Amino acid sequence: MYIPQTEPLPTLDLPEPTLHYPLMKALRSIIQLYARALKFREPVLLYPERLVRTYKDFTDGKNRMIAGFRHPYGDDPQLTAYLFHHVMPKAARKIGIKLPRFTHAHFIYGVEVPMWSGPFVRWLLPRVGAVPINHIHMDAKGMSRIRKLFSEGTFPVALAPEGHVTYGSERVLELETGTARFGFWCMEDLEKAGRTENVFIVPLSSHYRCGKRARPQISRMIRTMEIECGLLPKGSKLRTEDSTDKAVAQRLSRIGPAILSHLLAFYGEYGGLPVTNGTESAPEFPSADTQKVILEAALLAAERMLGIPCDPQKKAILRLYTIRTAGWDRLFRSDLREMTPLRFELAKREAGEAWFAMRHMELSELLIYVDFRNIPAEAHFETLVEIAHNFFDALNRLKGGTLRNRANIIAKYPVIVPGEPLNLNAYREKYKKDKKGAMQDVTVDLHDRFERCIEEYRHEFR
Repeated sequence: MYIPQTEPLPTLDLPEPTLHYPLMKALRSIIQLYARALKFREPVLLYPERLVRTYKDFTDGKNRMIAGFRHPYGDDPQLTAYLFHHVMPKAARKIGIKLPRFTHAHFIYGVEVPMWSGPFVRWLLPRVGAVPINHIHMDAKGMSRIRKLFSEGTFPVALAPEGHVTYGSERVLELETGTARFGFWCMEDLEKAGRTENVFIVPLSSHYRCGKRARPQISRMIRTMEIECGLLPKGSKLRTEDSTDKAVAQRLSRIGPAILSHLLAFYGEYGGLPVTNGTESAPEFPSADTQKVILEAALLAAERMLGIPCDPQKKAILRLYTIRTAGWDRLFRSDLREMTPLRFELAKREAGEAWFAMRHMELSELLIYVDFRNIPAEAHFETLVEIAHNFFDALNRLKGGTLRNRANIIAKYPVIVPGEPLNLNAYREKYKKDKKGAMQDVTVDLHDRFERCIEEYRHEFR
């Protein structure tokens, strides 16, 4: 299904980020068509005044604004861009707040995004003022550029406090402290310049509702997984009753353990687990520790292939970042012109090994965040859809796919919930005495506001 990459490529040399207004205006004219192509329908924006008033104060020079958006799905940056260009201006007109004719945000994105996303994204990101960040190598030039953007950027800054896709819209896991750090740097720079603006973080929580066609579509997706996992014979027909909430939950509760059983067969006796045969029939239900051991096996396999020292005490996500960086360094190289013909042939082997190592890494990302064993009791249909997509994603990645290839077949009706803006200046005194403690306090409070956004969403739609 996917062809391994065995040819190293020249390192990407993206231009300096800038704001190309003619391009942005042209994109804005087609943004609704683009949203339709991504299966977005018109979003619902709850409590719009929280976002609109903070944006208005930013444009009036009263504050600096950071939009911290949840990252549960993968296409959250696109949805957030659609929010700033289309949804927010429309909401502002309804509540009688006048915004500038052109609204936008500077996005912070992972440096690896242009590598896996393709030529168009590589061309686009620098021209709309988006700025890359490296989770492993924090170079001085890149940090200086980002720091300046927070205090002097023409538009607010948008970033994901979670740092990566987390595959669940109704649970907030650990947030990275980077959002708080950037905010405090901005506060420091404003004070040094004698400026009086406060720095606000606006939490943005996104959720997807499903339309009427979702039930048969998700049922067909589940049937595909059941066949691939050996739970159903090829050619099995669907029944109407297979798409009820109860039936979908029962079917998913068999697929997750089946995937884990196949992974046990693939990774073998890692961590003292017995080798299985792949379970062509219904699998034995894996134990609670099985997924953790498989995760360790996948990380270890990738680290060994790339020659990375293994540290089981290190957080899994940090190990994943290290693997990802090492893999991309072998696939995109700056030394190709200096290579002898023989060295280039060896570089091709390194590229192929890196590609396969990153397949372990892609699986590890899902194993960190997705529970393959437990389907929540009385789960709502939208939750079941998320789980089905995550399981389908896992099977796709085992064939060589990535987040870029995530299935996008179901129409999505987004609900965006801005939280109460968080004023970082309220933590100024704590920051002067204990910078690390102040960053942790802000991160905890931001986490709590995301949780409140989820509760507000549930109250409105459940």
